[in-house]
Amino acid sequence: MRRSSALGLALAAFVLAGVAGELARSSTPLPLAPKVAIRDALRDPHVKRGLSRYHWDSVAVTPVDSQLERVSFSSGHRVVAEIAVRRDGSVRQSLVFNTMRVPYGDWIAYQPVLLVGLLLLFVLMTAVVPVMQLRNLDVLATVSLVAPVVLLQYRYLGLSILSAVPALAYLMVRCGVRALGSGGGQQNSTPLFDHLTAGWNPPERVRVLRTVLVALALVFVMVGVSSADAVDVIYAVMEGATKLVHGVLPYGHMPGDVIHGDTYPILSYALYAPLAIVAPVSTIWDSVDGALGIAVIAALACGAGLYRANVPARRRREPGEELGGLRAAIAWLAFPPLLIAASTGTTDVLLAAMLMFAVLLWRRPAASSTILAAAGWFKLAPFALVPIWLAPLRGRRLWAAVGALVGVSALSLTVLVGVGGTGGISAMIHGVAYQFSRGSPRSVWSVLGIESLQPLGQAAVIALVVGAAVRLRREPELASDRVRLAALTAAVLLGLELAADYWAFLYLAWVMPLVVLALMSEPAAQPTSERVRSAPELVADPLPA
Repeated sequence: MRRSSALGLALAAFVLAGVAGELARSSTPLPLAPKVAIRDALRDPHVKRGLSRYHWDSVAVTPVDSQLERVSFSSGHRVVAEIAVRRDGSVRQSLVFNTMRVPYGDWIAYQPVLLVGLLLLFVLMTAVVPVMQLRNLDVLATVSLVAPVVLLQYRYLGLSILSAVPALAYLMVRCGVRALGSGGGQQNSTPLFDHLTAGWNPPERVRVLRTVLVALALVFVMVGVSSADAVDVIYAVMEGATKLVHGVLPYGHMPGDVIHGDTYPILSYALYAPLAIVAPVSTIWDSVDGALGIAVIAALACGAGLYRANVPARRRREPGEELGGLRAAIAWLAFPPLLIAASTGTTDVLLAAMLMFAVLLWRRPAASSTILAAAGWFKLAPFALVPIWLAPLRGRRLWAAVGALVGVSALSLTVLVGVGGTGGISAMIHGVAYQFSRGSPRSVWSVLGIESLQPLGQAAVIALVVGAAVRLRREPELASDRVRLAALTAAVLLGLELAADYWAFLYLAWVMPLVVLALMSEPAAQPTSERVRSAPELVADPLPA
């Protein structure tokens, strides 16, 4: 009956959210007629010179906002160039892709030899024997997410997005079932690495895996920090952080080299402000090497978190007990899109670290909720997890979590008001609103031409959050399993990625540590005494003496 009521409320939320989404749905109008925008784009000398060297046979015009539209020139399914044209007919930005070696990030990270090598290492760390196991299907689905990277490298933008949909949808369902299912029926299996090294003793395996982990870390440092092609997101964040250092809010005051660079919550800029003090960034010609270093550190921190989640929390451990943690950490770092993401300097890798440690600290509601709130004020998506975080808590633990959420939010609002005055909050809302209204051809909905169905996809994610929160509220013992929480977090985030207006493979960094923890590793079992002692405390205050 508990499950039925949760399902009923989820269905009700789906219907209400779907109806509301359909009623609120509106398309961004084109500032210019398509023919006019195409003509103005072709008149620009830089665009004309760039396109003259490459064949194109089709063109599409889509809105960016009420003042700007995107003109995309294509050759077959390959995009040749994207031109941003203002309402007045002038060209704001032009990208001729065939002149670019890679979309963004370090070109080394795209090399086929490196991609294949990392994939094989990922499979070695995550696959199991016998082969006919559901976990191997999880591994196969994850491996297929390299396809969007390769397709985007060759400018097949639409195919890149469509190639990711089956794996994202499959992993979302798998994580949802892992989080809210019965949890029984674990299949007997042996990690592929252990099977192939059956003749080695545990210390030998540990030594080899430690060497591989150190080598991977060095690869991340060398490729990530030396990257010469950071993504525009990190330039926007660093420019906004530099504005904050000088006492100016980014919203409405950003330079024009990054379109809508002020569309992120305030902590996206504030957390990089210390770096902006020593390495300010005012244009895309300035160095963002420090931000590249932060992305690398965040990736390594995620690996450390996965190691910690898969190794027993004891001072003295047998050598073999480290194997699960080492395999999980290596699997995360061997996931090929991660190296590319780190080499772009994108803030998505730092968000991944925040989410990973929010899950790791789940048994400390104040600390975990503090990190979750910071993640929400850093990127909006984690706010969707708040109902799930609060649902199973009771008493003082609930109030501690709520207090942490309120405290971080109050601090963020203080920064807004302190720097921007009473209009700072409305300025941020106006800047962030672009994420919900922009026109973009880079979503499954636009690629398939089914934008009218997008509100139903968004309603389904809301239904998942509502149903999961109700289930955790009524069966709080489910939340005592950190792996279930990681799986549910991943399911919600994957749903958000599928339902969003814009998708890029950089967003895979959000969920992969959680997917590895939930589906492809062997998390350390909590000691029975600790499990018995902590489970009641998760949901209620101790009874008075």
